[in-house]
Amino acid sequence: MENSKYLIWNNKGGVGKTFLTYMLSVEYALIHPEEDVVVIDACPQSNVSEMILGGNGKGEDNLAKYRENDLTIAGYIKQRYERSKSSKLGNESSYFVEAKRSNPNMPENLYLLPGDVDLDICSTIINYLGVAPERGAWKKSRLLLNDLIDSFEHRKGADSRKQVFFIDCNPSFANYTEMAVLASNRVIVPCTADAASIRGIFNSFKLIYGISLSNKDKLEEDVFLAFNSHAIDNALPLPLIHSFVLNRSRTNLKDAASAFKSHVDEIAKLAKSVQISHPKIFLAGDYGNVFNVKDGNTLASIINHEGQPLSTLQQKKYVIYGQETQANNTQIKPLLDDIKELIKAL
Repeated sequence: MENSKYLIWNNKGGVGKTFLTYMLSVEYALIHPEEDVVVIDACPQSNVSEMILGGNGKGEDNLAKYRENDLTIAGYIKQRYERSKSSKLGNESSYFVEAKRSNPNMPENLYLLPGDVDLDICSTIINYLGVAPERGAWKKSRLLLNDLIDSFEHRKGADSRKQVFFIDCNPSFANYTEMAVLASNRVIVPCTADAASIRGIFNSFKLIYGISLSNKDKLEEDVFLAFNSHAIDNALPLPLIHSFVLNRSRTNLKDAASAFKSHVDEIAKLAKSVQISHPKIFLAGDYGNVFNVKDGNTLASIINHEGQPLSTLQQKKYVIYGQETQANNTQIKPLLDDIKELIKAL
């Protein structure tokens, strides 16, 4: 059976993609110690890498060491360009690091393909490889991440352990985002209850699947259709929608403003209508549901700083940059319950 590879993406910033990727991957690894869990950081900001590698300060230092040795996603792309443009290097599996070696708070079965600010620079390399005068150049350039994942699966496959992948991306649809899309087989769409987030969902469907959800859109715009056309021309399978995750801005919906409620309802209706009109882009079965995840509030800043799992936070004061920040069980338990509910559906 094919391993699950989850792309966490929406064509809109500020919807909680990175924090959701972190919580899902770390808590999933703790709940499933018999499986290998892999986080792929395909975002130049590399925030999920810093959290996994130790949090603010320590995580940044650890990530810098991997960058210095080119053991990052960008380091691999640069090495492929310099040494072997059209075939694997042979050491792909070495780019995946055991998180616990850098951060003892992490589960033993959690692995990371570290992010790198140079990923934006590597977009030039990807474009160059994609237009090279050789057959299948675009396809090869967009499957670099697949080559890395395939090598990890082959290395770990000997002991028959299941592997689950979580891919974090920034909101843009850069060519390295296209690589992440083609490396995944499932999509989790994080969103917030606002009009901009809904527009991001519309754009996500156009960019990946070439599907318009609005009568105002013109699908002939090449900027929206180029990737989908290339994928179809090269017979590359696209990931299927798994779920929508609504990161609420308030703890209780009954306390929310009417505008917030209307956007919540609109996202739920949108998810259902797309599932009815385009069932082939959804996973078969009971998928396409909208999950509600409580806002992390101050917990996010604590986790970012401490680099520890949500489930190990205690009700106490944490010192962040010299300032005391209180973590309460009234915050921890509801958020953890929501994350566990989503994990059950994975």
